[in-house]
Amino acid sequence: MTNTKTKPMTITELSRVTGVSGASITALVKKWKLKPTKTGEYNRKYYSAKDCQRIIDYYSSKAKTGTKKATKTATKDEIIQTLREQIEDQRHQIDQLNEQLKMAQINLSQSQQLQLRQAEQIKRLEGPQEATGDVVSASDGKGAEESDKDKKTAHKTNEDDQGEAESPSLFQRLFGKKKKIKF
Repeated sequence: MTNTKTKPMTITELSRVTGVSGASITALVKKWKLKPTKTGEYNRKYYSAKDCQRIIDYYSSKAKTGTKKATKTATKDEIIQTLREQIEDQRHQIDQLNEQLKMAQINLSQSQQLQLRQAEQIKRLEGPQEATGDVVSASDGKGAEESDKDKKTAHKTNEDDQGEAESPSLFQRLFGKKKKIKF
C-alpha cells in the first residue's frame, strides 16, 4: 500500500480503504493535528494525498504487526466454519433438551399412574361397605373361600361387639376391629 498513489480523501473514504471505523480515523487526525486541504461539496473535508497515505500506512503496519486488525471482515470459509460450529452446538443443545423432555414425560406418566392407583384405593376404602364392616381389597390375593371365611369371622366378632356403631370408622376400615387392651 505504501507505493500506491493516493488522492485527497474524506474520513469516510479513508475508513473504507483502511477497513477502520471513521471514529478511529477522526481520533488519529486529531492526534496528528491534520488539517483538511480543501472543502468540497456539502462541506466535506478532504485531506491531502500525503496525509491520506500516512494514515493508510499507519493502519496497514498495525495489521502486519497484529496489534490491531485492519479489517473486520473474515473470509467466506471462516464464516461458513463458524456457522457450522454454531449449528452443531445448537443441535447438541436440542438433543439434550429432547432427552430431558423424554425423561420428564416418563416421570409424568409414572406420577399419573400412581395418582390413579391412589384414587382407586381411596374409593375402595371410602365406598359403601358390607354390614360386617370388612374392607375388601383387590390386592389381597385371597380366594373366594378365604373371603367367605373372613366374612363369617367378621360377622361373628361384630355380634360380640355390642357397643360399636353399625358403620365402622375410617380407622377401623383401614386397620380392622379395634382390640380391647386390659391392664
